[in-house]
Amino acid sequence: MKKGFLIIIGFCFLSVLHAQISKPKNTSNNNQQTQQPSSSSLTDADYFLAVVKMTVKTGKDNKELGSKVILRIYPASGTDNWRKGYNQENIIPEFKPWSSNTYTLPRAAGFDQSFNSLANYKTTGIMVDINYNTVGNGPFFLLDAWKIEEVSVTLEFKDKNGNPHPTMGSKTIYFTDSNMYLDYSKWQLYCKTDPYFNTLTPFITKRP
Repeated sequence: MKKGFLIIIGFCFLSVLHAQISKPKNTSNNNQQTQQPSSSSLTDADYFLAVVKMTVKTGKDNKELGSKVILRIYPASGTDNWRKGYNQENIIPEFKPWSSNTYTLPRAAGFDQSFNSLANYKTTGIMVDINYNTVGNGPFFLLDAWKIEEVSVTLEFKDKNGNPHPTMGSKTIYFTDSNMYLDYSKWQLYCKTDPYFNTLTPFITKRP
């Protein structure tokens, strides 16, 4: 009788132990991490122009010390678009003959992040604007002239968390033309791309 009682007790113990082992584990939210959207779920509208570097190569004729220059990059179309992109003003130092000068452009005062989305640039193209001594921004030497051999821009597109775009994380574009020659009359150079970032022929506007 005693032996049978012990057998029953042992059987009950094994049954309880098996039930505990077979019980599913608790996977509560305390052990789960919030899933971040993958890069594959983002679109071009989620990436923005975050860093702009512009390099200007001077040819045989320098930019004089004191003749001011403004460098700008912005979407090629839109209302007051030049106010909403990137803008480096009042560049005074000399650009010596056959030299390269590189600037990381800050945001313009009216910077608009959504306006600078990769999606918008793929709609409008990119405008690079070199403004040589704007009206009222002198002094300016009337006989001064500046020969530009090449303009290049490096654009970095990133999402709101600073992650680079998979294919447009860094894009460098080069503009060259034999007519990139600025003086008192020819005072503003525009270098433009199409929506596919292919370069178009640069053009110059004359002082009114």
